Amino acid sequence: MVFSAAQKSSNKLENLNEHTHHHDHRRHHHHQHHHQSHQVSSSLQAFRSLASNSISQLPQSEILSLSWIHKFIGLLPSSINKAFAKLLVDIDYPMSSWDSESVQLFLSYSSNLLDLYNSISSCLSHIVQARISLSHGLSLLENSPSSAMKHLKSIPPGSFNLSFGGDPIAEDREVKDFSGEEMVVHEAVNELKRIGFWMCGIFLSGLCSDWKPYLELRKIAAGYDDSSVFTLDSRISELMLIRKMPVLKEIEDINGSVAKLLAASDAGKLDASMELQKQLHMLEKLMDDVNQEMDELFGNVMAQRNELIDCFRITTQPQKSVA
Repeated sequence: MVFSAAQKSSNKLENLNEHTHHHDHRRHHHHQHHHQSHQVSSSLQAFRSLASNSISQLPQSEILSLSWIHKFIGLLPSSINKAFAKLLVDIDYPMSSWDSESVQLFLSYSSNLLDLYNSISSCLSHIVQARISLSHGLSLLENSPSSAMKHLKSIPPGSFNLSFGGDPIAEDREVKDFSGEEMVVHEAVNELKRIGFWMCGIFLSGLCSDWKPYLELRKIAAGYDDSSVFTLDSRISELMLIRKMPVLKEIEDINGSVAKLLAASDAGKLDASMELQKQLHMLEKLMDDVNQEMDELFGNVMAQRNELIDCFRITTQPQKSVA
């Protein structure tokens, strides 16, 4: 009887130890999973903070100007890309480990961005041609005023046609379908897209003197309410109420000087032409800088795409059988 009671007691103890060990293991696993998911979400938060801090360094005035765009593309894309690279390291999810959905999302976003960069470059080259024509007109002004008049015309607005391959909205699955690292990559790529589309939308609207590019890209990016560009975007909302047609400040100033020169008396023509000459010289330097930075942006996006495609190609290659 005593032995039987002792055996029961021993069995209870074993069962308790086993249950406690199992419970501790489950609790450790749950704690580990909770710690990992917390780390992943805090890494995403850190990425967003870095993006917001970079954007807060930009002035909030004269957004519709080439000099502001020059500051933006000189500062932001490189710092955002560094923040994105840091995020991938922090969550230990390099491009070579990405799921096909993440690869598809990034390739779609970057392809659309390259299309937008091409549209911007096309508008910029159109301004370069107009500037050359104006400079030529000024050189003719003294000896051949009638020939000069053919060239002394306002810089006309560029044109923009949104022609993305496929529907970019349809390619974005809801974030709730993902978990862990995949979700973070999707959130981060969508933020890259919002920042990139916002910049391209503002730039193209200023180049085309039309809010349409900005509005179309805002629609595709599903708005900027929860984006790091939200504060800057609210400035654009204010500008849209004031200005029916957006024009980059430097272009507006030059067009104003062209009108002034054409309306000037013979006595006032020299001063007016010198003022225009100075503005065209400043525009030339600014355009050179912006074009160079646009080339760098294009090259960086191409390099990221190639890196991702190479990773994906390696991971999807069939294993060679060992002889």
